[in-house]
Amino acid sequence: MANKRFHIDRTDHSPQIDLDLEHGVLEFTGRSLPPNSEQFYSRVYRWIEEYLEEPQDRTTVNMKLDYLDTSSSRHLYNIFRKLDTVNERGQHVMVNWHYETGDEEMAETGKDYQSLFKLDFQLVEVEELF
Repeated sequence: MANKRFHIDRTDHSPQIDLDLEHGVLEFTGRSLPPNSEQFYSRVYRWIEEYLEEPQDRTTVNMKLDYLDTSSSRHLYNIFRKLDTVNERGQHVMVNWHYETGDEEMAETGKDYQSLFKLDFQLVEVEELF
């Protein structure tokens, strides 16, 4: 893979995304309601497709989102589905789903994803996400 790191800056409408091939870490921070979610997430998909060709033995996904719109939820589903294939090949994928104390909606969203995939899902309650 040519680029071992991938970064997108956080805006009011889209999360900061950091993907690190060498360490197998994917991190999403902020809120996800980009105006053109297909275009926004297509860059993430390309990186993940490359990563999946030679994933690390352990992949860690840190989700620190305080809001997801419907289309972003679909993209996260697709990302987790892709990572589930790594898990099925015997390489460990851990998802740390962070949510703020009292944010039941994001806690439930994490539980929903947890029920859909065989990934090692940890629900992490924090005082503040960012």
